[in-house]
Amino acid sequence: MATYEEIYGKRVKDFDSDPTLESSYEGQVWYDKSTGVLKSVVPFKAWSSASAMVNALARSQGAGTTSAGLSMGGQDQPGTKLTVTEEYNGTGWSLGGSMPAAKSDHAGAGTQTAAYAAGGSPYLNSAYNYNGTSWSGIPNIGTARQKFAGCGTTTASLVFGAQVPGSPPQGGQTEEYNGSSWSEQNDLGTARAKLAGCGTQTAGLGFGGYQPTIPSQPKQKAQTEQYDGTSWSEVSDLITAVNAMGGAGTQTAAIAFGGASPPIASTITITQDWDGTSWTTSPATLSTAVNSNGGAGTSTSALSMGGYAPTATNNAEEYNVSINTITAAAWASGGSLNTGRTLGGSAITSATSGIVFGGTSPYTGKTESYNGSSFSETGDMNTARSYLSGFGTSTAAVAAGGYLSTPGTPNVPKSEVEEWNGSAWSEETNLPAARKSAGNCGTLTAGLIFGGSSAQPYTANIVTTTFEYDGSSWTAGGALPEGKGQAASGGTQTAAFYAGGVLAPGGRSSKTAFYNGSSWSEGADVATISPSSGGLGATGTTSAGLATSGDNLTNIYDGTAWATSPNYSTARNRGFGGATASDALLVGGYSAPLSPAYRAETEEFTGETETVTASTLTTS
Repeated sequence: MATYEEIYGKRVKDFDSDPTLESSYEGQVWYDKSTGVLKSVVPFKAWSSASAMVNALARSQGAGTTSAGLSMGGQDQPGTKLTVTEEYNGTGWSLGGSMPAAKSDHAGAGTQTAAYAAGGSPYLNSAYNYNGTSWSGIPNIGTARQKFAGCGTTTASLVFGAQVPGSPPQGGQTEEYNGSSWSEQNDLGTARAKLAGCGTQTAGLGFGGYQPTIPSQPKQKAQTEQYDGTSWSEVSDLITAVNAMGGAGTQTAAIAFGGASPPIASTITITQDWDGTSWTTSPATLSTAVNSNGGAGTSTSALSMGGYAPTATNNAEEYNVSINTITAAAWASGGSLNTGRTLGGSAITSATSGIVFGGTSPYTGKTESYNGSSFSETGDMNTARSYLSGFGTSTAAVAAGGYLSTPGTPNVPKSEVEEWNGSAWSEETNLPAARKSAGNCGTLTAGLIFGGSSAQPYTANIVTTTFEYDGSSWTAGGALPEGKGQAASGGTQTAAFYAGGVLAPGGRSSKTAFYNGSSWSEGADVATISPSSGGLGATGTTSAGLATSGDNLTNIYDGTAWATSPNYSTARNRGFGGATASDALLVGGYSAPLSPAYRAETEEFTGETETVTASTLTTS
């Protein structure tokens, strides 16, 4: 038998431990002396959790890729048809333009900026195109139907299969769209509904499905058919007969994932691979069994969207064939505060270094320092207060403004400012005007306070002013586009953001304002800010921001748009936090009617990572 050296012209290297791996190691083989095994960097298949969708839905239609995905329509758990469009940027989800009319169980395909949706429940023939921003009507398909499949583009579309009124209810009707009209083509060989499809108008693939009207045949179908631009031909069956599943890829390289399978149409996690000739069962399985899920992408990089698991879900998962292990972004429990509180200030620069101060528990001036695992009490503020602003570091911080409600003390916002030197607080130059629940960011010598309220009642006195701090005095900055408070804020004195929040004289904002050091401008809307949140914790920069709100929602900003990110565990609002968008803390908060209302929990956020991973070589 030939040796490795004879075949490849190289000897197998040996190491005391694995080398520092990167992409150049793909395909290389080495011997790990510490474990006594041969290793290599080879591609492997795996599903990983993606950020939650904005809406819990099923029976939607997918398009695009894992870095630019699209979910079109669908229905929620009560079964209400939806007009929602959701866009995925590889990190999280955000809302796109609404469809002209609600659809579920429809066919569609394309890209995030050029997609189509046709037919749908209940037996629709309407069809629309999406341009990345908005939908427009195109000619109706010839046969009104639902629960069918599509592939292709907005100018070369293919739809096939059907559930139609009458008997038999399942059909094989096929239609092509050329950018101006639909035309009927040869039917599928096996009439069915709830099938998946992928490919192009002249090289389409249809697989699986449901056909319960032939007693001698199973309801779930395993048949796979190829379309050549004129007619369908049957090829190898799926390994597992399934319907209502996601699908992605091309006629020669596809995957089927999830769905409902015999004997009792149970929901499954199975992934099946198609190589253009036959199907195999993939070692990769969905982490959550799901059916009626949307699908998009390729056979090596796919996206599963929503579905029933068993109720309508906002879960999404990414499939990758890669040399990298992908670890999804996630929240994890950290050390709890000694005093549960809400609406305090914070100066946090990493998940292992920061302080929190003040807040309502009820009103307190306590300061606590975090070391990455636990909080310890340090020197109290001189003036106990809540609704205050804070910025800086664990050894050089600023606490500004706030609100104090005690017997004999007027219930009005304060202008007091204190500085923290790592061990004690000292009184410094007051704000030019009293502020409560203002946005804040920056450092001890280059800080920023903006928005908030100047007097009680709170919403009647929300302001647009900005104050800049140089370490000793305050000066006026540019005015916000809209007055608001209790909003997500982060960044620096010359590059800040202010997202969501409470408006005057009431209501919630979804807008984000950006500051360049002299003026504010309006930017992208946040993706999912709870209308009941009241307040937000935020961190990061204008190119990589993170915002949390009530109902355990998380939004992440990539410099262009906000999108969903994995939710944190304990639902609460008016928490506070800091650090970076990939390494953040969420501390405290308020969760009435839960008990205790003032929360002490800390959660640590870690962004998604990809790491080149070695595999052990075996003889099997």
